[in-house]
Amino acid sequence: MKKHNYFSILTILILLAACSVSAAESAKDNNNDKNIILPDETLFNPLMADPRWPHFSVAYQSYINDDELNNVGATSFGETFPLYSGNAFGWRWITGIQAAVFAFFNLDADSMDLVNADYWVGIPLACRKENFSGLFRIFHQSSHLGDEYLLYNKIDRVNLSYEGIDVKFSYDIDKAFRVYAGTGYIIHKEPSGIDPLSAQFGMEYRSPGTFLSNRVRPIAAVDLKTWEENDWDADISARLGLQLENVESKNRKVQLMLEYFSGHSPHGQFYNRTIEYAGLGIHFYF
Repeated sequence: MKKHNYFSILTILILLAACSVSAAESAKDNNNDKNIILPDETLFNPLMADPRWPHFSVAYQSYINDDELNNVGATSFGETFPLYSGNAFGWRWITGIQAAVFAFFNLDADSMDLVNADYWVGIPLACRKENFSGLFRIFHQSSHLGDEYLLYNKIDRVNLSYEGIDVKFSYDIDKAFRVYAGTGYIIHKEPSGIDPLSAQFGMEYRSPGTFLSNRVRPIAAVDLKTWEENDWDADISARLGLQLENVESKNRKVQLMLEYFSGHSPHGQFYNRTIEYAGLGIHFYF
């Protein structure tokens, strides 16, 4: 895919994020309504350690004992854009759009080559009742290797593209801990031989205590994913750090995280490649 297409998609995502923030501001005064258009509420909170949760982020990753990559830069551009919320069956419900681009770069290359970019878009349906929350999504992902990476490495391009569904359930144990579990199924895929089933589990910790006038909160999370395609071996993502909060809006936050990953690469056609890295990331949620 040409470079100008990357920048076009990035521009669209940034504009959507700006519109989402603006809509959230205008909806604050209407949060007591039963049915809300462009609501300012989050029923299923982002998964802090999930490498594939749509949000804005940038991270440095140091690959461990890797024959091909050493210093890597990873970015994501995306968000969840709520469109409508209401009440049904004793639960609060919300739907909208999720979209993101996930990319990573070889920082040791002369031009810091783009290695791969994944384009992800989905329609989420989330619900919440007291401490329970759930999320159902139907989504599409397509993956594209960077032009420079293809030029210098002389490898065959795999046109990895698929549509799938997933469902996740979450429970807030108290104000500090959260556990979740879910499963996914790929409906249509290319190459057609990819096994379709996956599972996901995780736990998160948000310190009840804050400092610097309630603006900084210690946080930690671990996420485990298993795929039928990879013989159900667990991919482990762990993060530990600080969360900077807007005291007037619970949805806006910045996370500074120490990160560790061990398992199969979440990036495009590298899904069968085992990697391990430690790094530092900054994550933005609107």
